[in-house]
Amino acid sequence: MIDWAPRIVELVRVKEQIARHDVDGIFPYTLPSVAAPPERLDAYEQGTGLRLDPGHRSFLAAADGWRAFFETQDLLSVEQLASGEHRDVFTAWIDSAPPQAREQGFSSATLLPIAVDFEMPFYAAMPVVDGQVAGQVLSLDPSGIIEAFDSFEAYFDAIIAYTHRKLTKFEAGTFGV
Repeated sequence: MIDWAPRIVELVRVKEQIARHDVDGIFPYTLPSVAAPPERLDAYEQGTGLRLDPGHRSFLAAADGWRAFFETQDLLSVEQLASGEHRDVFTAWIDSAPPQAREQGFSSATLLPIAVDFEMPFYAAMPVVDGQVAGQVLSLDPSGIIEAFDSFEAYFDAIIAYTHRKLTKFEAGTFGV
């Protein structure tokens, strides 16, 4: 199992520093949710018939979602993966998917949304193949696939790196300029 604590602490630290510079409150400063107990993860898998990717599952066992994880995009909890407003927004969007996504066979049946933004059409999802959630994470917007990450860990690390770059711009006074 992956030790998520150092990565989570790093992202919290950087987001906290951004919050100090973000006088207009553009990016909410939030903390991750409390870990999902193993029983909740097991119940999700049994109830949906899906086996979560081990990296993503281990993250949920460390932090069960994170509101405003990436700017205004929420990283979904186990409950939100199964149903609710986040899932509904993603399903409505992907079922009227951009041509690139449709051409690659993506739909609400073949993608598990893991991050949803209510303010703009920006999502992260993991492919589902034969009841197994694949390790790959796709970053999606109306133009199609923005970026593909080999694993949930690589996706999380990319968010940390992006957030560091944003902090550098805030510190230099060049954010939004």
